[in-house]
Amino acid sequence: MAHPSTQMITIDVKNELCSLKVIAHCQSKDDDLRAQVLDTGSALSWNFTARYGVGATVFWCNLTVRDKRLSFTAFNADDDKNDIYWVVRKEGVYTRIYGPAAKFQFGWRNGALSVAKSYCYAGP
Repeated sequence: MAHPSTQMITIDVKNELCSLKVIAHCQSKDDDLRAQVLDTGSALSWNFTARYGVGATVFWCNLTVRDKRLSFTAFNADDDKNDIYWVVRKEGVYTRIYGPAAKFQFGWRNGALSVAKSYCYAGP
């Protein structure tokens, strides 16, 4: 699929864990969004102009909940399968499909969180 040389993109990383805070630190080689604490139902959202081709934009995120850690590529301009709405749950990170439906993408490095519910759906 052909892309323009630049395009405005919005990324969301939402905490859907019940009563747990997520520390989210997302960045690219040009922009550091710094570590932010996400309460249940809150999201880290940011806009940027994606560059394609040489010097393509890549954003990655590091997440921490209790003793669990997870790193993933939130956006890679050279990947035609970019998902821009990510949700954090007991098992790891999912991409949002519609409503509470989501597709599992990446697991926590040392296993799922020890919590009763996989997620608390807090709306779109």
